[in-house]
Amino acid sequence: MNDASQGSIERFVRGTLGCGCPDEVFQSVAISRLPPLAGRPPILQLLVGSRLLIHVVAMSPDATTAGLIEQLVANGRAARDCHGYNRFRLVVASAEPLPSAREITERFARAVVGDDRVHLHLLPADQLPGELGTVAK
Repeated sequence: MNDASQGSIERFVRGTLGCGCPDEVFQSVAISRLPPLAGRPPILQLLVGSRLLIHVVAMSPDATTAGLIEQLVANGRAARDCHGYNRFRLVVASAEPLPSAREITERFARAVVGDDRVHLHLLPADQLPGELGTVAK
């Protein structure tokens, strides 16, 4: 990853997602694509400094969220815990406003009860840096 890409990822993580990660965490940034499985959409996985795990998922306005949010949360938490990361952030991106945003937020809240190391971000696709924006197209 070049310096410009790393800088845009750092601005996204700190500015858009509000992460207070120290500078040294950003010395290592890895982006990978997780293939769709069992009805789950593709996920763009971002690992920042072996501490912060971020999954970026594109969702269309007509997508059903029944069970999907819970599955995404469970998979992200399992990966976080298995690898000893500090936090997991689920980013749901959409090119259009999601009519199900309230339902997504409520499902997420029920799925993470008692776990303050998991965060949800509902974002317009145009707020993703170029390196991550391909997931929402």
